[in-house]
Amino acid sequence: MKRIPLALAVLAVALAPASSAFADTFDFSFTGTFFSGAGTFTATPDGGNDYLITAVTGEVNGVAITGLLPIGSYPTGFLQTPNDNILIYPAGLGGTRDFDHDGVSFALKNGDDVNLNDTLLQEYAVAGSNNFTETDSVTVTEVPAPEPGSLLLLGTGILGAAGVIRRRIMA
Repeated sequence: MKRIPLALAVLAVALAPASSAFADTFDFSFTGTFFSGAGTFTATPDGGNDYLITAVTGEVNGVAITGLLPIGSYPTGFLQTPNDNILIYPAGLGGTRDFDHDGVSFALKNGDDVNLNDTLLQEYAVAGSNNFTETDSVTVTEVPAPEPGSLLLLGTGILGAAGVIRRRIMA
């Protein structure tokens, strides 16, 4: 009878999905002549290679990012259309693009807004209330997450170790 729970635990681990779970978290950093920043995007996959960014944290020139701007709210400027907050990952054809032309926009604690975008296969950052545009070097990296099966295996191992310790204490 004591082996039935163990057999059920082994069966649960064996039947756990072993899919490769991609995180919806991306670290980003950008550098330019006048401003630079870094942080983390939280995103939802759209079923293809694109992700809709749903949250952002970090800072630009030492000023904290307060949140993502709603889609279509970033003002247009030179070679710029309203933001769509889409991250293209992996890179698209024609270069190492991580954003589309419309870009990803977020607000800073000092009241300025920033838009990271890819226009004419060049990455740009637009920042400040004056919409100052500069060419930037932008890096976006996916943050790996453990597979659900691995976490389940770790959890059952911990439960097994706790059971062994409990059994020795009770004996």
